[in-house]
Amino acid sequence: MKVQVISDSTSYLPTEIINKYQINIIPLNVHFDGEVFKEGSRYSNREYYDKLKKSTSFPSTSQPSAGQFLEVFQQLEPDTEALAILLSSKISGTYQSAHMAREMMPERSQQIHLFDSYFSGMGLGFQVIAACEMLTTGNTIEEVIQGLEIIKNKMRLFFVVENLEYLSRGGRMSTISCKLGTLLQLKPVLSLENGQLALFQKARTLPRAMAVVLAELEKVGDSVQRIAILNVESQEKAQQLRDGLEDKYHVPVSICDLGPVVGSHLGPGSLGIVYY
Repeated sequence: MKVQVISDSTSYLPTEIINKYQINIIPLNVHFDGEVFKEGSRYSNREYYDKLKKSTSFPSTSQPSAGQFLEVFQQLEPDTEALAILLSSKISGTYQSAHMAREMMPERSQQIHLFDSYFSGMGLGFQVIAACEMLTTGNTIEEVIQGLEIIKNKMRLFFVVENLEYLSRGGRMSTISCKLGTLLQLKPVLSLENGQLALFQKARTLPRAMAVVLAELEKVGDSVQRIAILNVESQEKAQQLRDGLEDKYHVPVSICDLGPVVGSHLGPGSLGIVYY
């Protein structure tokens, strides 16, 4: 039986990967300055972040509706199963929308498989790519899901924000903590732990914060299989970091530009790494 791989827009996968594996991407929604638009449809990243930096309001985001997933599921051919690999259920209702849509199709529910990635950005994207590769080499969906569980448990994601204001405005950090951190010029090292945003460590400067992240990567050493640099309007620093990591670890390192749904909460200048 054929398999249709589905993900959401917070995987931020390159167009060539989406086209190569015919991945169906379902966008999340952005609500900003009186507009509601699907991520990736209204503004380029640069246009969006320019608007964000100038605006006095702050965007909110919402998951795709169950109806959007239902429409995709209903379009499946009779001989096709679906494997939807989605943004962490701990930070979005996207997975729940997909689950609701599957419940609306009891006659095909056994053919619709949902996987909670516990990540976003290329933490999610790497899992989607791995699933496509495993399916291409003939693995069953059950084998693919087992493989994804292994990858998910090995994966680590860290990032450093340039300006704590965006975490505060987005409700991810208390205003008091934000003001204190800005006053002391703290650069928190954040991580995704068990699908949720967590404070990993604090550093006084961006270089020191990135040194903390790189020290964690060094613990994996030569066993690392994939690395991606996550960035929000910080492409030059991302490229410099990528060059250094490729020389050291001898594996391809991709650069992932985070879009509005994830990037709004981190803010321009944010930089991170995801690997397994």
